Amino acid sequence: MSALLSLSNLEMVFGGLRAVGGVSFEVPEKAIFGLIGPNGAGKTTVFNCVTGVYAPTGGTITFRGRPIGGLPAWKIADLGIARTFQNIRLFGQMSVIENVLVASHRVTKASLLDVIARTDRYAADDAAMRAKAMDLLAFFELDDNAGQLASSLPYGDQRRLEIARALMLDPRVLLLDEPAAGLNSAEAKVLEGQIRTLRDRFDLTVVLVEHNMQVVMGVCEEIHVMDRGETIAHGVPAAVQTDPKVLEAYLGAGHDAVTAPREATAEAPAEVLLSVMDLQVAYGGIQAVKGISLEVRRGELVALIGANGAGKTTTLKAIARMLPLKAGAVAFEGKNLGGVEAHSLVAMGIAMAPEGRAIFPNLTVRENLEMGAYTVDDRGAIAARMDEAVALFPRLGERMAQLGGTLSGGEQQMLAIARALMSGPKLLMLDEPSLGIAPVLVDQIFEAIDRIRRKGLTILLVEQNTRRALAAAQRAYVLVTGEVVLSGDAATLARDPRVQGAYLGEGVHID
Repeated sequence: MSALLSLSNLEMVFGGLRAVGGVSFEVPEKAIFGLIGPNGAGKTTVFNCVTGVYAPTGGTITFRGRPIGGLPAWKIADLGIARTFQNIRLFGQMSVIENVLVASHRVTKASLLDVIARTDRYAADDAAMRAKAMDLLAFFELDDNAGQLASSLPYGDQRRLEIARALMLDPRVLLLDEPAAGLNSAEAKVLEGQIRTLRDRFDLTVVLVEHNMQVVMGVCEEIHVMDRGETIAHGVPAAVQTDPKVLEAYLGAGHDAVTAPREATAEAPAEVLLSVMDLQVAYGGIQAVKGISLEVRRGELVALIGANGAGKTTTLKAIARMLPLKAGAVAFEGKNLGGVEAHSLVAMGIAMAPEGRAIFPNLTVRENLEMGAYTVDDRGAIAARMDEAVALFPRLGERMAQLGGTLSGGEQQMLAIARALMSGPKLLMLDEPSLGIAPVLVDQIFEAIDRIRRKGLTILLVEQNTRRALAAAQRAYVLVTGEVVLSGDAATLARDPRVQGAYLGEGVHID
């Protein structure tokens, strides 16, 4: 098949950040093509360059042999490239059919004068456009909702409505940005079939950015894989699923980390410190967590792992009372946390080092640590914990007077963990402690986490580097699209091929 869309050495730089660096690929005509990679890989940035949201800082983009890089978005849409968005961009206060008709400007035959004068040509054109819009709505089983406000639709229907609107442009290429986000497993399976039917019925080429690997591997014929703005693999699904660079990008480096035998440790007490029961969390219409249950026993390290969008961070935030619960319950030391405010959890014994660290950039390292001890009245205890933080992370001791914002990423992560420890918690929750950190500092942070755990502190760990997480943990839970699909002994899960399937679309199926 000939290439309909081609990227050659595409580059996109924002200030000093190289978001996309020299990416090249060709999308064959009438293909279903996947563009995948971990968070921050640059996938949506590529979409934005192709559709004119950004003007690329380097390289070329050609569509049907014509250079389009840097053209305005409306011109690119007029040429035949349509897209959906990672975050739904519907007109909530317009009706369902009006949302589709918004995109009819490319195919309408009526002039502005016809519209103003309400000529016969306008009437015929309006009827034709409405008939076409209803056809598209019927394809997605939304025709009965044509008169409803778009905002009143369930989340999955809003996703489908956005695709219907894009199709109203009569595109040659349809770019779908995370179309399965927030869908349950059954809805995602239906989406797979709809994408194939769309390609065949509308004579389309489909390019898909998607974190749900069941969908990607089930529907894509060719896949391009990015990590940190660069290409790491390209090929058919079976080849991509076993590519060492892809496995490292999704599961983390270090094959030995999951197979190395652990030294014997004392059996953790059976007492349950934290219980999560049928937890459900939604962002608007997106059901991000769909009935998760888990427990963390006193003195153990439990890892919560899964691909991007699995619901790991959302689960931590719900436990920390930073997000409201749609349903379910969280209990700590037998007490239901339903009526507890987030700030009160610290005094109860729960501390969290959040994703992104969230240190105070304009405070010194010492002041950041002191902020972590705001619930502690005993100055002696504060001083002792400060000494423990320095013993755990000697770099912090060298930088006590330095502003937090001037530290490196790894040093800021050390500070975030040390600050959480300053309150003397019973449960420490760590969200992505290795994210964006140099490998040598990742080693130091995981060594420190192991030392913390060996002292008897209970830890709930969310970590993108699955191999490191399973090597550190006693038990683990594997999440796929907001549901627990595997759980058990971490060493056993480290050798279970279904864990790889949870990331790359094989071996784990949710009934």
